[in-house]
Amino acid sequence: NWLQTRVIADILKKFKLKYTVHGPNLLNLMDPSSFQVQKDIFKSGIEFTNAIGAEIFVYHSGKIPLHLQEEIKGEGIRKNSFLKLPSPRKIERLKQIEIKTLQELATFAKDLGVTITIENISPDVEEEAIWELSKRVNNDKMLPLSVLTPKTPKPTFLREISKYNYGTKIEELVEQVKRIDRENVGITFDFGHAYLSSKYYRFKFLDSIKLALQYIKHVHIHDCFGKPKLSYEEQDINLIQFGIGDLHMPVGWGAIPYNKIFSILKNYQGALSLELKPRYKKFYKYSLERVKELIESTGNNHKLEKISPFSKQHY
Repeated sequence: NWLQTRVIADILKKFKLKYTVHGPNLLNLMDPSSFQVQKDIFKSGIEFTNAIGAEIFVYHSGKIPLHLQEEIKGEGIRKNSFLKLPSPRKIERLKQIEIKTLQELATFAKDLGVTITIENISPDVEEEAIWELSKRVNNDKMLPLSVLTPKTPKPTFLREISKYNYGTKIEELVEQVKRIDRENVGITFDFGHAYLSSKYYRFKFLDSIKLALQYIKHVHIHDCFGKPKLSYEEQDINLIQFGIGDLHMPVGWGAIPYNKIFSILKNYQGALSLELKPRYKKFYKYSLERVKELIESTGNNHKLEKISPFSKQHY
């Protein structure tokens, strides 16, 4: 809607802020059932990014749609084989679709001065995935909820969720960006998501930043305790007291080692966004000052004037 876009652009011009655009969380170039719609929405997101004078369009990494689970039976996987995820062949085919489409969209975006960044995702086990896998455990009988509590050892199959969504593992995200191989396609590195993933999949958090560094064009800064959400609970008020989930707290309130992160980012030239939840509005300035201090400690002072106090996302 170009009329609405113009209204938004006129409003945004009143503020001295640098904007990035975040596409819908449901945007998924690995969903063949609605592929053309997904592609059209992605393209319109790029156009919107250009229209408001932004340079970065953020896309959550593609994932295997859960509705394809029924289709998997056609590949010879029985309904009760709950440990069987989509075949490597199917996963690779959908990844190839995403690669080819992003290469095409990258050309379109380049002409508009837009960079596409794929964001790493937190390993929160989606409700749909839990139900689907849980049903298969017991011949369509649900597992008791105790299986899904933080105190219960995680069932082996839950660690296979990364096969549904490669963006939960930094090494797999880096590999996908390498295969796309376009100058204006990179990574939005979300430190909170990566920290949660590092605890869930047991990889070294700081090493994952170093691995992705040359592809990072945008970062999301916020804090958490590295405790992945493994229950159906969605309300922050019921999670925050236990330090569980993707909390998006001010820097320094959680357990993410930001004092070590910014030394790794010393020569980083991309965009920085503080991505804090509205409940912390009174602490936006505090968190911004904390990030400035961390940057100053690395000598990378040229970045300070480019930082926005919080991420402005529109779509």
